[in-house]
Amino acid sequence: MTQSNVSIAGSEIRALIHEAQRMLNEASTSTGERAEALKKSGMQLLASSIAKAQELEKLAVDSARSVAKSTDALVHENPWRSIAVAGVVGAGIGLVLGMAIDQK
Repeated sequence: MTQSNVSIAGSEIRALIHEAQRMLNEASTSTGERAEALKKSGMQLLASSIAKAQELEKLAVDSARSVAKSTDALVHENPWRSIAVAGVVGAGIGLVLGMAIDQK
């Protein structure tokens, strides 16, 4: 799942939740059948938002698992290269932190 897809899905979920909030707020000031219809619609929108959020969560977890498996396979195929990359990254982080501490 790409970052733009996640962003779009997040925007859709936020829009559904805001619409549900609007309906439920309006239902709190309405009476009778109108209030019941607004409550029902608002609750349906919330349920839809929850379903979309759960779907997005599942896609994110599946994507993370896929990346983890790929990374694990790469590390097992190239252990020394992985150690070298980790060392270079660690040294870079240490250098940056050292420079930041010296500037204080």
